[in-house]
Amino acid sequence: MTLSQGSAQTPPQSVLVINQSDTVRPWPNAIVSAIRSVLLAHAAAPTPVYIENLDLYHFGGEAYQGSLHDFLQQKYRDKPITVLVVIGPAAVPIALRLRESLWPTASLIFTAVDEATAAQSFPARVTGLTMRMSLADMVRATRLLLPATREIAIVGDPFSKQLYYTTFAQEMDAFQQEFRFTDLTGLPLDELRRRVAKLPDHAVIFYTGINTVQNASYAGAEVLPLITEVANRPVIVNVETYIGSGAVGGYLLSPTLIGEATGRIVLRVVAGESASSIPIAGGPTSKPTFDWRQLERWDISANRLPLDSDVRFREPTLWEQYQWEIVAGVAILLLQGALITGLTLERHRRQRAEKESRGRLLQVIHLNRTATAGAFSASIAHDLRQPLGAILANAEAGDMLLSQPSPDLAQLKEILDDIRRDDRRASDIIDHLRGLLKKGSEAKLQTFDINGAVDAAIHVLEHQAAEQGIALEKVQARSSVLVKADPVHVQQVLVNLALNGMEAMSNTAPNRKRLEFRVTVDGVSDVEVSVADGGTGIDETRLSRIFDGFYTTKEQGSGLGLAISRTIIESYGGRIWAENRAEGGATMRFTLPLAGGGR
Repeated sequence: MTLSQGSAQTPPQSVLVINQSDTVRPWPNAIVSAIRSVLLAHAAAPTPVYIENLDLYHFGGEAYQGSLHDFLQQKYRDKPITVLVVIGPAAVPIALRLRESLWPTASLIFTAVDEATAAQSFPARVTGLTMRMSLADMVRATRLLLPATREIAIVGDPFSKQLYYTTFAQEMDAFQQEFRFTDLTGLPLDELRRRVAKLPDHAVIFYTGINTVQNASYAGAEVLPLITEVANRPVIVNVETYIGSGAVGGYLLSPTLIGEATGRIVLRVVAGESASSIPIAGGPTSKPTFDWRQLERWDISANRLPLDSDVRFREPTLWEQYQWEIVAGVAILLLQGALITGLTLERHRRQRAEKESRGRLLQVIHLNRTATAGAFSASIAHDLRQPLGAILANAEAGDMLLSQPSPDLAQLKEILDDIRRDDRRASDIIDHLRGLLKKGSEAKLQTFDINGAVDAAIHVLEHQAAEQGIALEKVQARSSVLVKADPVHVQQVLVNLALNGMEAMSNTAPNRKRLEFRVTVDGVSDVEVSVADGGTGIDETRLSRIFDGFYTTKEQGSGLGLAISRTIIESYGGRIWAENRAEGGATMRFTLPLAGGGR
């Protein structure tokens, strides 16, 4: 088949949209955009779409239509228009006349027209969708939201100049016994703003669109905020393009849904189906749609809304925004409360309670180690052992002081300060470590002195080291070495490495029980921190694996501490490793970039 033969059998399709209004109005623009989207997504071949805006709000008459005919004839003389899409009832008779003289073989599809317009007798190759834009829908929304309403103020252009609301004047008769209608249409804007600011308490405003202000063309959605900002009563609307401009909402028609339904009919005609075989049908119906901000402004309960309502601009509740943070906070409070209560009730059996607590903690670590799906929870439990243990130890020490005839208040205050510090440390570990280990999240960086982090870690470990007869020593290169990381994370790494070294010296001679912290500036870009112990060292075959997750050389180890340390250090651009010392024992080292590259 040649190209000319194919063209003869399948003539090119093109669509001309004739819109009754102008380009500034979001309603027809949304309809056209939806039609184009349907064609772009589903048409078998590219289908050009042309748009003509008649602006019948401001122009009309036989002379205008005659010049329009000549203009379109000249403009589209080389464009084979095969489908006309007509938006709005006022454009239908004009489009029919234009088709008869300019595109007699084209199909015509109208949309967003009232049922009365669609009920007339049409020539061949005409179909379309109707739209029910009714005063009854606005009354229904009023009864739903504001059942005490007795007066309805109509705000908009005069009905004689409206293109869509032509039936509203006749519909009012059906509601005269229930409501008093106040006609505010056609008023100058300044006068209108004064009137809507002084309506009675039992009134509501129906907005039907103001398209001309002092002979200048505007879209109804552009003028609406000038009304709602001064109105003392809620505003009910019936089209989606008005939502978000200060109106409460109502039963709204969606131009996007109308455009999509129209686009599907155009698609059928473009594919070769005759428009005459497609019956005229009702378009998408209105949907209850409301602005949450305006519901709150006018103290309208959401319980009045239908279950299928579309509520927009609703602020999420604190629970919706911070659900997991609240759960974590409550869990921490419950844990702390349980610990304090347990210590108070069981203080005469402290030793036994401490032993049982340690046993339960070991069981939790074992269960978390064997459940890979709970690895994240296990890591947090592992890192919380030290601050919670410190809280427990300080609470016991405080209890012992209180049992003395003359407690040392200064020492009690120091104990309470330590408890508060460890409590904050536990909270920081949960917040920061959870954020670090969660895939895709970023840590909050701070510039701080690494020497301060080492001092803090030593302070945390002093009590436990003294019990085991271990001397803690620190060697630093200079008084201040600034790095950019999270100080809580770095302190946790130091504690993990130190605890590992202290456990390695459990069977070491007393004169070798030394744990040395050393800070060394490595060149101009990095700082190296090391923690050296006097234990037996690490099997050379295991050196490369000790930082792997869930790998441990200890009988009761969790295999998490060193793995977490590697995750932290590498996330800040550093590296971590272990090596054996020639004189015995092992050294854990890590590096971090200096803040500002060492400058």
